[in-house]
Amino acid sequence: MIQGHGDDAHNYKHKIVSNFSSNIFARQDISALEKHLCQQISIIHSYPEPDANSLSQLIAGKHQLKTSNILITNGATEAIYLIARTFFGAKSAIVAPTFSEYADGCTAHNHQVNYISNFSEIPNETNLVWVCNPNNPDGKVYESREIKNLIEKQTNSTFVVDRSYSFFTKKDTDLVKKGNEYPCNLIEIHSLTKKYAVPGLRLGYIVAHENIIEKIKKHKMPWSVNALAVEAGIFLLKNCNIPINIDTYLSDAEWLKNEIGKINNLEISESETHFFLCRLNNGKRASDLKMWLIENYGILIRDASNFFGLDERYFRIATQTTEENRVLVKAVSQWMNS
Repeated sequence: MIQGHGDDAHNYKHKIVSNFSSNIFARQDISALEKHLCQQISIIHSYPEPDANSLSQLIAGKHQLKTSNILITNGATEAIYLIARTFFGAKSAIVAPTFSEYADGCTAHNHQVNYISNFSEIPNETNLVWVCNPNNPDGKVYESREIKNLIEKQTNSTFVVDRSYSFFTKKDTDLVKKGNEYPCNLIEIHSLTKKYAVPGLRLGYIVAHENIIEKIKKHKMPWSVNALAVEAGIFLLKNCNIPINIDTYLSDAEWLKNEIGKINNLEISESETHFFLCRLNNGKRASDLKMWLIENYGILIRDASNFFGLDERYFRIATQTTEENRVLVKAVSQWMNS
């Protein structure tokens, strides 16, 4: 779904001054990384490592796993498509509504796709179960013990758990204790670009049992992760404290949810992270609100109508700065009452 994601600011030239549409905190200070990459720009004259092994080693150390448990990818999206290709023709269950690329990757590789709303609906003989945790777009978080129990009980299914937003919740989402043997039926997808607010770099990784990693590697292009992205990943893991206070950020998110929720005819999802769904209950369309906010305030929100199971009433917002949040509440209230 190339044109179906959030953060389509490129479609509106220079109109956007506040971006609530992408699930990152756009105002993070990454000046140290920018300076470092400028100093290292000459590395673009050489090929990067074919498998980004130096970054794999750092990440393996972080998880106290073997390097053979890690595969660096061109963002979480490459990870999704690689997994779908490795399990070509599988029966996949997708917990929806959720990120569209799971279904797109599965469809591209001849999977039989079943959408489910909870784990009790997993069909018999399912090969892959796709779970986003925290879930995009509604911010729902599954406790680690719930998924662990499924992994242990349903050994004939492999669980693909996308943990791209795990930094942005206080709930326990860790599925494997550091240093423990990695389960044979669990694949985790991680994103560095969400945590550090560098989505333009396209940098993520897969964590799985070494036998699964070896199978996935057979379908991966060499040099799919460019030299600057690898260098950025190494720098961030070695040098950068997270440029955001997660407690303060989640407190800001709670304030925004409460204030938006006070607006008549708006329903807010129960979210345990920094982004959440809103539903219009007055017959208006989210796409119209989106365009009005762009034209009148330079604010971009995510029209969520193209998520499976949602309709034209839904939009998603991700918490930004205190001032931006206040302006958004004022603007949405103005439109709803017009």
